[in-house]
Amino acid sequence: MNREEMLNFLKNEARGISVMFGPNCETIVHDMTRPGHPILAIFNGTVTGREVGSTADIFGDIGDYDESIYQNKDYINQLVLSRDGRTLKSSTFNIVGEDYHFALGINLDITNMVRAGQMLSELTATSGDLQQTLMQDARSQLEELLRECISAVGKEPEAMKKTDRMRIIRMLYKRRAFTYQKSVAIVAERLNVSRYTVYKYMHELEEAEAAGSLVQD
Repeated sequence: MNREEMLNFLKNEARGISVMFGPNCETIVHDMTRPGHPILAIFNGTVTGREVGSTADIFGDIGDYDESIYQNKDYINQLVLSRDGRTLKSSTFNIVGEDYHFALGINLDITNMVRAGQMLSELTATSGDLQQTLMQDARSQLEELLRECISAVGKEPEAMKKTDRMRIIRMLYKRRAFTYQKSVAIVAERLNVSRYTVYKYMHELEEAEAAGSLVQD
């Protein structure tokens, strides 16, 4: 393609992209062979407030930047914070031929989408996992019951005999402490016995209760 054909092609591409993505999508064709890279065509120019002939860059600067950085490199999907506080996604593509050098710019204003994302994040935020919270609360309640029962026996677990441990299991049993999740493991750990031992004590208590000989604390 010669210069005129390529320019018309890029204008059509820019127009099509701007229509497809709507008024928040600005598309620009720059002449990269001239100082300031003037705009040859622009669609939805309200995104950055520029028009045909403008030499201002996306930040609103005119002549205050090194033009060479735009000459031979494409910049794709870059974040831009405008001077008026909007958030943009920007891409610039260089198109170079024998007698032309154009740049196609695509600037998408995502300010509203960013705000919507922040709102969704706030709306979907939680303070914690309910199941984990309930388990922690249940463990705290069970440990409090254990402390009360150990205090009632008057001995630390290391000094307890079977009768002492049976008494604690009996008190916990009567207070329905074993309805808590993982209660047997917690009690076994606190009393320095195996879970099998706790189950054995509970079975003995159930048999005693069935026989009507369960001692009351």
